[in-house]
Amino acid sequence: MKIQIYFRIATLILLFSHSLFGQNNSHPFMCGYDHVLSINEQQFPGYTSIVNNAFDVAYKLKDENNDARNVVLTIPVVVHVVWKNNEENLDDSLVYSQIKVLNDAFRLQNDDKDNLRAIFKDLQSDAGIEFELKEIKKVKTSANFALSLTGLPDNVKRGANGGSTALDPDRYLNIWVCKIQPIPFIGGQILGYAYPPTGLANWPEGSSAPSKELEGVVIDFRAFGLNNPNKLTVNGMTHESLARTTVHEVGHYLGLRHIWGDGGGLFGGNSCEADDGITDTPNQGGQSPGGCDKSANTCEDEVADLPDMIENYMDYSGEYCQNTFTKEQVAVMRSVLKNQRVLLTNTKEWWSQNQSKVWPNPFNTHFNVVLAQNEMTNIVLRSMDGKVMLSDKISHDKMIDCAWLPKGAYLLEVWNGTKHEVLKLIKSND
Repeated sequence: MKIQIYFRIATLILLFSHSLFGQNNSHPFMCGYDHVLSINEQQFPGYTSIVNNAFDVAYKLKDENNDARNVVLTIPVVVHVVWKNNEENLDDSLVYSQIKVLNDAFRLQNDDKDNLRAIFKDLQSDAGIEFELKEIKKVKTSANFALSLTGLPDNVKRGANGGSTALDPDRYLNIWVCKIQPIPFIGGQILGYAYPPTGLANWPEGSSAPSKELEGVVIDFRAFGLNNPNKLTVNGMTHESLARTTVHEVGHYLGLRHIWGDGGGLFGGNSCEADDGITDTPNQGGQSPGGCDKSANTCEDEVADLPDMIENYMDYSGEYCQNTFTKEQVAVMRSVLKNQRVLLTNTKEWWSQNQSKVWPNPFNTHFNVVLAQNEMTNIVLRSMDGKVMLSDKISHDKMIDCAWLPKGAYLLEVWNGTKHEVLKLIKSND
């Protein structure tokens, strides 16, 4: 099948008005990858080709791995609820329900799995991937989070910019939940976005790409969790959420493209000459316009012509229609977890609910302090002979610039008046 030549480092689901695109879709979800790709190409020259090469490697690796499908891969999850108004401060029960939806979807335990049409039944697969909630972190903010003409709302991932700093993104799937502002001058609404894997073997050294701290998934608070009382309405249309926006975005985070291959771009043109790089998802002419039209067949292939697979999580059909990943989609995701994101599932458990965290460790130019509790805390970095190298007071997570430090071992003291911790750090020049 044909391979689409574009991909974007961030995947967004956008809800636009009918008038903007002149469409008659009853449920017009659109993907802004062209816009995001353009942004990143301007800011990081060569970005497009880098991402394409990264995914070519991911798809090749899926065929090279001897993967025992009966081995369940467990991903630890940290959910950051970053809120300004009370309705944005989601109840913990919504977080638990979202984790359940993820587990049901990736283990093929969703109640509607049998709604898949018989023609696709042999393709349906249990991914053998589970999600384990490690922490719900709530941060009150005065910041706004919005897509602009120059970038994504990644300030939600930075404590210093009104967001919440990621816990080690090599070892945790960080999910940020916040209110994403409408798109200026357009009136569209982002439901979520995710960064696909980076750090592949063929990724150019020193490439101008977003930093590791930005890895993860961002979801609008109105599209997160089951039975969410907060409804998202744009131009009289209400998004009907079954918590599957997060399933879709985690699919991108684990290496999956949209099943139509994104060939039509932002305006939804014909994608029959494009493809998602996966052979068991049928060729499709564009994103589904919401709903659950099982008669849709937007590409007529001469060989093995199949209807659009609107039940796939990586389409834009209505969430009540989505229920399936295919066998080859599963192979790609499991390959990513054994290669580009191997530390997510191949690491010793080092989490302690009441211990502050420092990462990366060893570090080179900087390290991040993640406090066990959000309150005024003193930190002091000492050499092994007791000399004070730096001291500070912080009340939230913080990145500490230590490029000037000599190579060696250090001790970081963290205390808030009642609790005292000493963490060992290694400075490396690698």
